[in-house]
Order: sequence, then structure tokens, then C-alpha cells
Amino acid sequence: MTVAHPTTSEADRPPTDPLPILARYWKFLLVGLTGVVVNLVVFSLTIEAISPHPTFDLYANLWKLATTTTSNPVDNLIASAVAFAVATLWNFALNNVWTFRSKAGHRHRLTHRLGLYYGVSLGSLAVNEVVLFVASLYIAPLFGQALGIVVGSIVGFVGNRRYTFAEADRAP
Repeated sequence: MTVAHPTTSEADRPPTDPLPILARYWKFLLVGLTGVVVNLVVFSLTIEAISPHPTFDLYANLWKLATTTTSNPVDNLIASAVAFAVATLWNFALNNVWTFRSKAGHRHRLTHRLGLYYGVSLGSLAVNEVVLFVASLYIAPLFGQALGIVVGSIVGFVGNRRYTFAEADRAP
């Protein structure tokens, strides 16, 4: 006599079943979209904070950043680095509690996962930049950036799934 199991968890499904992977990838992309918003807000606030005459009017600052060029590109690089760091921390927190939540537990401690996440994120950024560089030789830069984001997100998802949020080994 066989006993039917009414439900199967993600961990119990065969590794060839794409549903859990695709569901997690969509969650990963949604978290990434929220990270873009965080990045842009932090970028704007940082630009304003290091400007000689800060006003801290977020809407006006975003409009100014979208419609004018800056006279100091070093400020952009500083603000971009700060925004990347904050948005990556934001994305890590959401991915840790939502996208890659695990009943079995994770293989690495929280602080180790955070370090791995930043490493994978930097690797994804590097892939994005390479794709952008090569693609912009053939297509418009905005489309090259979009392609770079897609390829970089896939690299980030695979790296984080495999290394950062790897599940703890189960006892037999």
C-alpha cells in the first residue's frame, strides 16, 4: 500500500522542476526593482548632501538629476558608490527573509551571507558592465544597459542561489 503525500515542499521537489527556480527568480527581480528605487533615492540624497548648498527637496533633486548635467562628476561617482552599498544591503535583507527563505536553514552565518552577497553583486555589476561595453559597440547604450541588467541579474540570481543562500546540508 502506498501513502500519498498531499503537499510537497520546494526542497522535496526534484531538482529538474523549474517552478521553484522561476518563482524565486521573479521574487529576486521584484526585490531588485525595489533596490533600484532605493538606489535612486540614496543617490539623489547623497548628491544633495555633498553639494555646497543642500536643500533636501527630494522631488526637486530627482528632477534636477533627470534633466541636467552635473558640473562635478566625482560627486556622481561618490553618490553612486554610496547608493550601491545601501541598495545592496536593502536587497540582501529582502532576499534573505523572502526570496531565499529556507526551512532547512542556510549553510552560512548571516554575516558571511552578507559578504557573499556583496561579492556576487559586484560580480553581477562587472558582468553588466562588460555586456554594456560590448553591446554598445553594436546597439544604442540604453538597450545595451538593459541587456546588461538582464544578464547581470541572471548571474546574480544563480550566484546567490548557489553560494550566498545555499541551504544547510541535511542529515540523512
